[in-house]
Amino acid sequence: MLFFLILLSFASCKNKRDKVVAQVYYHKLYLSEVLENTPSGLSPEDSVALAHEYMDNWVKENLVLHEAEKKLSVREKNFDKKMEEYRNSLLINAYFDKLVSDTSNFKISQEELDAFTKNFDKRYTVDKDIVKLNYVKLSKNSKLIAPVKAILFDESRRQGEREALTKMLGDSVEYLLDDDTWLYLDDIRNEVPFEVKESDLKSHNQYVDKTIEGNRYLLVILDYKNQRSVSETQEEMAAARMMLVNQRKRQFIEQHVNQLYEKALKEGAITQ
Repeated sequence: MLFFLILLSFASCKNKRDKVVAQVYYHKLYLSEVLENTPSGLSPEDSVALAHEYMDNWVKENLVLHEAEKKLSVREKNFDKKMEEYRNSLLINAYFDKLVSDTSNFKISQEELDAFTKNFDKRYTVDKDIVKLNYVKLSKNSKLIAPVKAILFDESRRQGEREALTKMLGDSVEYLLDDDTWLYLDDIRNEVPFEVKESDLKSHNQYVDKTIEGNRYLLVILDYKNQRSVSETQEEMAAARMMLVNQRKRQFIEQHVNQLYEKALKEGAITQ
């Protein structure tokens, strides 16, 4: 911790060269990168823990990269075609998004919505237990446990520091931080290797903290329903409207692509 605080003091001084805090073969990790990926507003202890967590992950990632560079052949490391395909896919999707960006072209009338919902299979309207929650799964030895739990299990901090918490968890942690989405309880039970008690479900902002098989599970139960309600019906209507809008967008894109094809054929731009 003292070492990290000394590094922080270096970072605060102007006209100082960036410091190397970790190195794996010829790959170097600089203090500035560590600081950029350490959320602000945390206690010194939590900042140190997260900085070390970031450094440990960086070291492991670069060890694997170094080994991959050695063990893979030139052909196996050639991703030019895949990168081109990925870029082309991104370009096409960006173009399609631009084509349908004007949502006024895809409005759905109430009559259309009513006709569409009448065709719903009744199987999709059965009663099911649903729940709103926040969920984080960490390794039982993770240095993130203390700072994450401090925010997650404090309602005011969880609301005010959601962005910092998301940045803290990053891309390598399994989590869900969404207060508004209803989820099927059966799906949640498939994700966690323990039974979520009925008493936990019926209590607002009930906190669950369990360690099982090398993992630490942190849950905040926000709301629970075991039968249909008006709000759920409204949510289903909104989902149906969105399905219709997306259907109309797909039809518009298909029509546009066909028009491009016919135009190119007339211009002799296509040879088959």
